[in-house]
Amino acid sequence: MNSDPSRSELKALQDAIYADKVKRARAMTPDQRLDEALELSNDIYTWMLDGAKSQCNLLSDAEGWIEVQRRLQSLRRLHERNLYKPVIT
Repeated sequence: MNSDPSRSELKALQDAIYADKVKRARAMTPDQRLDEALELSNDIYTWMLDGAKSQCNLLSDAEGWIEVQRRLQSLRRLHERNLYKPVIT
């Protein structure tokens, strides 16, 4: 028997999760939203550092940050030349 959820069940779950996130965000004060955004930014930078260190077999954070900076500069150059467009959903 197939226990995988159907596409419609997954879509319903995604919609419910999104609606819950919107509801929570609307209940936040502006300061709480800012705190949440800053926390998310810190998490993303940590993931970028961990990914760069792992992919390049780097041991130190300093080397990892250099690689992160290199990657961000590369993306920035592509974006400035209209060769890269972020996906906005």
